[in-house]
Amino acid sequence: MLTLLKRFVLMTLFLLFTSILLQVTAFAETKTRSEYEKTGQVLWEVNTQEKIVALTFDDGPHPVYTPILLDILEKYDAKATFFVVGSNVEKNPDIIKNIVMGSHEIGNHTFSHSYDTTIKPERMVEEIEKTNNILLLETGNRPRFFRPVGGYFSQDIIDSAVGLEHKVLLWSWHQDPRDWDSKSASNIANHIMKNIHPGDVILLHDGGGNRMETIEAVEILIPKLQSEGYRFVTVSELWSD
Repeated sequence: MLTLLKRFVLMTLFLLFTSILLQVTAFAETKTRSEYEKTGQVLWEVNTQEKIVALTFDDGPHPVYTPILLDILEKYDAKATFFVVGSNVEKNPDIIKNIVMGSHEIGNHTFSHSYDTTIKPERMVEEIEKTNNILLLETGNRPRFFRPVGGYFSQDIIDSAVGLEHKVLLWSWHQDPRDWDSKSASNIANHIMKNIHPGDVILLHDGGGNRMETIEAVEILIPKLQSEGYRFVTVSELWSD
């Protein structure tokens, strides 16, 4: 009985040690933000004195909220970048065409929007490429930029995107107003306006839930920041080679 107990304890300790070792190895393989930025393949924001910023919308296209946002952007002659989910593109192909017709930009935000932080490289490639192929069919172009779900990334996720010739875009850490967390329009707009800097990448959402507060916030913040001299540009214009 004692021998069996010792074996159980040893096996438990071995499994625990192996788990810790794997986590440490995975952490070690993920570089710091500055290391990734030096590669020229991953970006959070742009260092510039020019008053330009990028509005980005994740998780669409949505049949209700995305068209309203497009109307607001047209009203103020502002450009944005939409990081779309492939499964939503399949359901709303006409909206994707309208995004392109409005001279906005489309980015890849995976096909199924899974929060799997341990996703295997081959599965990540499949998620990205499936959306690429849908967008190529609907727009005639593959997107230049990829944004990982939830902003979660690892070396495997970065390598998968870069291997498919994408740049990886996150967002300015000070420009996440958490619009998905039942924030009011005024809270969302005030957060963005209070923290605004030239070169910012602003994170908002046009899908994944009720986005009316986000829409109202956009209607508030665009004319206000334009009155301060800011221009809203696509990510490609912000992050030009």
